[in-house]
Amino acid sequence: MSQTSSVDSSPRPLVRPAVGKALPRRLLRAYGIGAVCWLLQAAATALDPGFDGIRPELALASLAASVVACSALGLRPDIAGRIRAGTGALAGIALAVVHFLLLAALPGSSAMPDPVWAATSLAVAAATLAGLAWGGALTVDRWGRLCAVAAGFFGLAFMHATGLVAMQGGALALSGLGVAAALWCGSLGLLLGIRLGDLSLVASRRSIALRERFRVIAEALPIPIVLTGPDNRRVLFANKRSQAQFYLPETLEQRDLTDSFYVEPADQQKLLDRLRRTGSVENYEVEMRRVDGSTFWALVSARAITFSSEPAILASYHDITDRKAAEEALLASEVRYALISRAANDGIWDWDIPSGAVYFSTRWKEIVGVELGKRLSTLDDWLSRVHPDDVARLRREIDAHIAGSTAQLDCEYRIQHGDGRYCWMQCRAIALRNSLGVPIRMAGSQSDITLRKTYEINLRNAAYEDRLTGISNRAFFNQLVESRDSIAAIEGTAILLLNVDQFRRLNDSLGTGAGDALLIAMARRLAGRVKPDDALSRIGSDEFAIWLHAANGHAAASALAETLLADLSQPYALGGAEMSIGVSIGIAAPTLGGAESGADLLRNARLALDRAKLLGGTRAELFDDALLRETNLKRRLSKDLANAERLGQIFFEYQPVISLDVGGTNTIVGFEALMRWSHPELGSIPPGRFIPIAEEAGLIGQLGLFAIECAAGEVAGWTAAGLVPEEFAVAVNLSNRQISDRAGVLRLHALLDRLAVPRSRLKLEITESVLMSDPEAMATTLHEFKERGIELSLDDFGTGYSSLSYLHRFPLDVLKIDRSFVSRMLRAPEALRLVRSIIELSHDLGLKVVAEGVEAAEEADLLRQLGCDHAQGYHFSRPVSREQARALLERRVI
Repeated sequence: MSQTSSVDSSPRPLVRPAVGKALPRRLLRAYGIGAVCWLLQAAATALDPGFDGIRPELALASLAASVVACSALGLRPDIAGRIRAGTGALAGIALAVVHFLLLAALPGSSAMPDPVWAATSLAVAAATLAGLAWGGALTVDRWGRLCAVAAGFFGLAFMHATGLVAMQGGALALSGLGVAAALWCGSLGLLLGIRLGDLSLVASRRSIALRERFRVIAEALPIPIVLTGPDNRRVLFANKRSQAQFYLPETLEQRDLTDSFYVEPADQQKLLDRLRRTGSVENYEVEMRRVDGSTFWALVSARAITFSSEPAILASYHDITDRKAAEEALLASEVRYALISRAANDGIWDWDIPSGAVYFSTRWKEIVGVELGKRLSTLDDWLSRVHPDDVARLRREIDAHIAGSTAQLDCEYRIQHGDGRYCWMQCRAIALRNSLGVPIRMAGSQSDITLRKTYEINLRNAAYEDRLTGISNRAFFNQLVESRDSIAAIEGTAILLLNVDQFRRLNDSLGTGAGDALLIAMARRLAGRVKPDDALSRIGSDEFAIWLHAANGHAAASALAETLLADLSQPYALGGAEMSIGVSIGIAAPTLGGAESGADLLRNARLALDRAKLLGGTRAELFDDALLRETNLKRRLSKDLANAERLGQIFFEYQPVISLDVGGTNTIVGFEALMRWSHPELGSIPPGRFIPIAEEAGLIGQLGLFAIECAAGEVAGWTAAGLVPEEFAVAVNLSNRQISDRAGVLRLHALLDRLAVPRSRLKLEITESVLMSDPEAMATTLHEFKERGIELSLDDFGTGYSSLSYLHRFPLDVLKIDRSFVSRMLRAPEALRLVRSIIELSHDLGLKVVAEGVEAAEEADLLRQLGCDHAQGYHFSRPVSREQARALLERRVI
């Protein structure tokens, strides 16, 4: 017969069961056992062959005695778990007493039982139940259960038999009593023998195997495992990890005690109390001591088990020091975070992205003015308060940061305050991502920047306002243009550029005060015509721009331009008188011209305005496909002109200047060098086409120097060949850009100093408009040329707004009458009188006179009669090549 297992891992309560919740369970168990026992005894009594009725009062007395006995037994703590031998003996005595009462209820039973047999019956019952309780651990074994059942059955049978003898007298068959006594003694003795054998020092092979299995499993676990007695102090077993972990005193008396495990002895007692109440403890945190004396936090799990048929406690200890440190750090961080949040002026928000829940700090709600009791817990609760014009942008920036497109969320937006007004906020946040890069959390702050934004808006308004007219200025319009950087942004819009014709003349004649009054009046008239959504700006001294946001095509823009021309042509009260002015308008819309941005649209409107000016002004011009082609051609020419000189495409033709002497010999006294451009694909490009392009592209200075250098080279060659008379010079035209730029003037001086040709052989021509652009500066510049011996000629005289009275202020040598006067002399008396006056006054000032554009012999004869010095034109010769010019010089006359 095998012995009991050494370790029973099934949870069993300790010897001392709980008092609170376990009391009803113990009473219920006691009453159940008592009821079964009473019914068995009643049935055994009824089955007795001599049964002939029963006394009810004694039967009820037996039942009452059974209830009292069960109540008394239910108060004992071990009744709910493994019953001790003492409790079993008391239960046996109670069982025998109830049995006596049942037997006394039978007819013929004596009132007083026989003492000897009664004592025997009591002893049998007490010994039987005490033995069953002491050997109760054996019930998990098959042989143990068989011995326990046999001992219980034969013990109760023997108790019943001796009870009958005690209550009814007489004598049963000694053989029957002997057999019952023998069977009871044998089964009970066998049960007790097995129990004693299990407690002996000699263990069975099975017990040794079970103990070894327990040891192997405990040693294999990665955490400390300790098996203690029911008092949780005496150590029955400890695996190597627990021996290495815990501080175990070296003294023999204390080495196997757990008292040194705990930093606080009270923690050990609390753990034991919980075990006694519930039978097991899970995840109990306690501070413990290591073998080196240092302390650590452990997570204890323990439960009551039966080990070697004795109650024990099996506990595991998991080191959670790192976790506790992390929790304490987190708690400190949260406290610090809470303190900072409360002390900071910013509102804090924290978004748990997977759940969608958002935490808003108290300060955040105060800034926004959230009503008391108003619950904010989601992102939509936040965004629902954002200004409609800002909510889409804020959502886009949040999504962009979550997607990883931005390193940080930084957005300024408006949000509705609890009092209804909108406040400016600056929101900054950073997203937290898991190991896979997926955003799981986003936290940030929110600051009230209403004061700063208000200040910025006021500054911007001041920076974007034209102080004279009160409308927007150039900076505002440029910002508007730059913000429209796509086709979609300019769709359905149009730009109108307006420029006052002859505004400079108005300022010069009436003064700047009258000019300012005109601009203010024009701004008012324009403001009365544009819609509130349109943008009206003054972008130049005499220039306005209108951005139509809902033009819906160029037709509407053209119609508005015609209306504005009519409004602006009405007289203005200026300088005490009424006067009308002209306005030129350039129109550009995305439907024409291929504009792809606001900058393209403004450029197209500028080109349309230039064409309106070129066509005489006081009109509106629309940038269309034809103007686009012209613009593209102009752009191409500008690009090709930059390399034209290097590629040898620039050359010169020379038109003779003839002496109008009395004899009419038409002697050549000079040439005018005329620049020409031979384009490899477009052919000959006239000067009127490419010279303005050169001026706009900044190439005119380089080309002007090239022209002087080439002319000087030709003159030097002709002079060396003896082909030119003493008074001979080649005239080269200077542009406004060349002579008005000081750096350009210095480059001209440097070139003239390098030339070997006599200075008298070169003549520089400037137009009347150049001369009068800045008379004081021009006078200084012309004197510098004169000091170098260069002859100076005033070209196209009569086309500008200069006066002959100004001419004495400039060191001029020659005055050239414009062809428009020469061509009308024969048919317009006023033109003839003007030409005569110019010639006479020029001679009075010591200037020689050259008439341009002479195309008929009658014109030449008339000029000769008027005393004009020189002439040039198709009547004498068209511009010729350098070879043809040399041939003409060889003839000397035309």
